[in-house]
Amino acid sequence: MLVCLASPKPRAVHRLRTTTRRIEGQFALLGMMPDMPRRDERETEKTRRDLKKIRRAAGDIRDLDVQHALIDSVQTASHSKSLQHDAAQLCAEIEAMRKGRATLLKKLLRRRAVKLAGMLESLLDTLEPVESAALAPAELAALARDWYRRNVPPAPTGSGDSPDYLHAVRKTAKLARYIAENAPKGASVARELARSFEQLQQAGGEWHDWLVLAALADKRLGAASPLTKNLAQRCQRSLDVYKKRLSGAIA
Repeated sequence: MLVCLASPKPRAVHRLRTTTRRIEGQFALLGMMPDMPRRDERETEKTRRDLKKIRRAAGDIRDLDVQHALIDSVQTASHSKSLQHDAAQLCAEIEAMRKGRATLLKKLLRRRAVKLAGMLESLLDTLEPVESAALAPAELAALARDWYRRNVPPAPTGSGDSPDYLHAVRKTAKLARYIAENAPKGASVARELARSFEQLQQAGGEWHDWLVLAALADKRLGAASPLTKNLAQRCQRSLDVYKKRLSGAIA
């Protein structure tokens, strides 16, 4: 949080976003473990809300960073002058958007960072009596798999191509991955499950990045833009990969 407050560069923003997600995974795991110390539920819920706000603010910036990199890759691979022109225009707009989002993140961190750090420290103090508690790797894998099954949304009737559904599956797989990654390095079953969740998450993430970028290009440049058409094609290809991964998802 302090690094982002000083200078929200891409690496720091990415780390902030990922770390808040991992802490959310810890909360989910604690909720499934028996014999945990009693916590102040109001304080815990406030901590979760603050984490979510910071994670979303960092996520908005991280998405723009990824989109900018994707456009650069498309621009580099193309020899079309009109596509390169549109790509440069869209990159400039994304850079302006990022600057505004970075300002908002810094304002949020100024308001929340100190209190949030204190609340997390208080939670660690509460959990100190069970600091050495551990789950067997097979038990952890079972908990992660069960959490995923209980939280993944049902496929919509008629078509599984609903963007909201596909996006929700990706987010569920990401948090399940972070739960499973609590296993030690030698725990092959839990680690393999974590890798399966990660592969599903990454395939969904790549599709969603192209989807958002294609929609932005359509809005800013119009459907006739060669860049918009290129991004739409890439989005469809990544969707096919994601759906293939989804068909063999964790049972």
